[in-house]
Amino acid sequence: MQGLLLKLSTLDADAESAVRVIAYFDSLLRDHVSVPTLLAATARLAQCPVGLLDAATGRRTRTSPRGAVDTPAESPAQVRELSDGLGAVWMEREGPAHGLDEIVLERYAVAAEVTLERAAALARSGQDPALVELVLSAETGEAERARALRLLGFAPSAPLQALAIALPDRGPDRELAAGLRAMGHQVRATRIGDTEAVLVATTLPRDLPEGSRVGIGPELPGARAAESWAGARTALRFTGPHDHVMRWSELGALALFADLPEPAVAGLADVRAMERLGEESLAAVRALCLAGSVRGAAATVHLHHSSMAARIARAESVLGFSLADAAGRLRAHLALALVRLRANLRSGTPA
Repeated sequence: MQGLLLKLSTLDADAESAVRVIAYFDSLLRDHVSVPTLLAATARLAQCPVGLLDAATGRRTRTSPRGAVDTPAESPAQVRELSDGLGAVWMEREGPAHGLDEIVLERYAVAAEVTLERAAALARSGQDPALVELVLSAETGEAERARALRLLGFAPSAPLQALAIALPDRGPDRELAAGLRAMGHQVRATRIGDTEAVLVATTLPRDLPEGSRVGIGPELPGARAAESWAGARTALRFTGPHDHVMRWSELGALALFADLPEPAVAGLADVRAMERLGEESLAAVRALCLAGSVRGAAATVHLHHSSMAARIARAESVLGFSLADAAGRLRAHLALALVRLRANLRSGTPA
């Protein structure tokens, strides 16, 4: 919208002015403005605060002619109800009403109905990534999250999982989300910073389509999607070149380390020792931790068990502890996870 067509304070309530008011709101609708933009434009036109009650969320928003936005405790007594139970709009003029107030309120109500319905239609077709961000935000109210979930096609009580996908430097990588859709999953996605945020409505399979590093949050009701998203971001911190997928449900007590600052992780002796290992010894330790025995580790990486034993021995000399028992392997497993965590902290993988 390129500017005001009129200012009510300087016009009489004649037919020409009424037509200009109608044209003003028609121009806003042609521009497909958002609800906040509609409120701001109406307040500037009327030169008084205006408000809107969104019945789906119960949220009241008031905007002043200068653009200040707040949340009034309740709507004024004189409001204009919107059709289909969408909510209501109002104007808050101090002093006597202006001659054009009635037509402004009428056209404002019509524009609000169209804008709310248009936003809902776009959301139902998955074209409103902002709704995904709203669902995942810990700051979103319960009613507002429930409405956003419904607009995205999810029931607030139905189980959802959030995924945090590390985007490569070359730009967004939509392969995983596309792969999940191809497998029949209901998926909604958006980009949040350097991470692709994905909402999935059904339980994920063990084997996911190949793609970027992925953190998978716990399966929770949609109303608790923010908790699943927090778990997904934490799991993402523990992914690495050999561990592309990490699930929050499999982190266990390891999740307690996620919020450690990078210098604290770097200061751990086991982490420093693990980072000194060469690639062959590192791969041998990783295989031993997964297999639980030298012979099993050797079979995993297609080595003779004597060769694997030699690599493990070299690794033990650097690490300073034995990997022959469960306690040593647990210690090594933790150190490997913290090495991945430190690498992600240093590279700026989103928290």
